[in-house]
Amino acid sequence: MKYEKYKDLYTQFLISEKNLSRNSVNNYLIDLDQFFFTDDTKVSDLNAKIKLYITNLRKKNLKISSINRKISSLKNFLKFLHTEKIIDQIDFKEFESLSNLKKIPKAIPKVQMEQIFINLYNSKLANKELYISVLKLIYLSGLRISEALNLKWSDINYQDNSIYVYGKGSKERKVYIIKDFLDYLKNFDKKNRFLFMLNNKKISARSVNKFLEKCYSDSIINYKLSSHVFRHSFATTMLENNADIRHIQKLLGHSSISTTEIYTKVAKSMKKRILDSYHPLKNKL
Repeated sequence: MKYEKYKDLYTQFLISEKNLSRNSVNNYLIDLDQFFFTDDTKVSDLNAKIKLYITNLRKKNLKISSINRKISSLKNFLKFLHTEKIIDQIDFKEFESLSNLKKIPKAIPKVQMEQIFINLYNSKLANKELYISVLKLIYLSGLRISEALNLKWSDINYQDNSIYVYGKGSKERKVYIIKDFLDYLKNFDKKNRFLFMLNNKKISARSVNKFLEKCYSDSIINYKLSSHVFRHSFATTMLENNADIRHIQKLLGHSSISTTEIYTKVAKSMKKRILDSYHPLKNKL
């Protein structure tokens, strides 16, 4: 089977049908290139090659998540070829992923988060207000960083304080946000199409995270944070306030409730830390 012959076809499929970013597509292709390192692989030998490849991956000193990602990349590519009737002799049972205990995402309690925002305003970095506004939006709505940065002025409905969000796989959802923050956004320059722009260009997720990194290195904040922490903290705070997990699932745009259930573990661990720290009989028994 000539891999290069179908590589471009699969690339177009990922972009046009799966709506993946160019960066995500490149990551898929890197994984596939590692498998198809030979010029040609006969279909009759493909199952043996897959089995050996997966065995060798598991022998390497790689994270389980990295192994599973590489296995998933290959599996999805071969499924595509199978659907297109290019190959028909694949044993997909070989693609069982390793058990992958999902890491409990980092989350920050509300009081600490409020202090972080206060501290961020002490930064002397240019355009800090714009970056802080992005982070506030994520914390108040649970949006992904990519979703926040892709927001257009036409996505905001001031009548019911909502935002239309276009998430993974072009799925659309409606997210509500407090009126005070939407009123604050009205002060932004609306001549541009997107909410968060610098020099007529949409700001990147990397620039937001670099702002946080610089605040940490400058001792403006005491935690090494990424924009994802603000989304995690939104979900955890909602759970702490007894919001229904199904509603949180919709707000976060999760396809599966099992993904959202990770945050229940975060909420429980936060409660335990608070109990351990502030119980009146701590260290007295």
